[in-house]
Amino acid sequence: MPQEIKVKVSMHSQKCRKEVMKTVTKLSGVDEVSVDLQKEMLVVIGDVDPVCVASSLRKKRKVANIVSVGPYKKKGKEVNKPAVGFPMMYCNTPCTYDGYGHFVYGYPPTRDAGGCNIQ
Repeated sequence: MPQEIKVKVSMHSQKCRKEVMKTVTKLSGVDEVSVDLQKEMLVVIGDVDPVCVASSLRKKRKVANIVSVGPYKKKGKEVNKPAVGFPMMYCNTPCTYDGYGHFVYGYPPTRDAGGCNIQ
C-alpha cells in the first residue's frame, strides 16, 4: 500500500534540489517525488521505507528529518466518474449477437426504419 512520506531536507539551491531528487528516485518502490525548495520539504509517495529514504539522503551529506508518514490519499478527480461529452446511444431495437464475436445493435440497414438515435 503506498504511503506519503514527508522529509525536511537541507537544500539551498537548484543543484541541491536536483541531487535530492536523483538520490530518492533511485530507491525501489518510489512512485512520485516532489520537492519544495522554499520550505525545504521532500514528499515521497510509494511503497518505500521512510528510514531508507532518510538514510540515503544522509549518505549524500544532507541533513534529513522525517516529518510525517501516513497513508497516501489521492488529491484529484475520482477515478470512477464517467467521461462527459461523449454521445449516448439509445436503440429502440433489440441487440443481437452475430456469431463472430460482435454485438449488432438494431436490424440490418435494409430493414431498419431509423430505430436508433444518437444524442
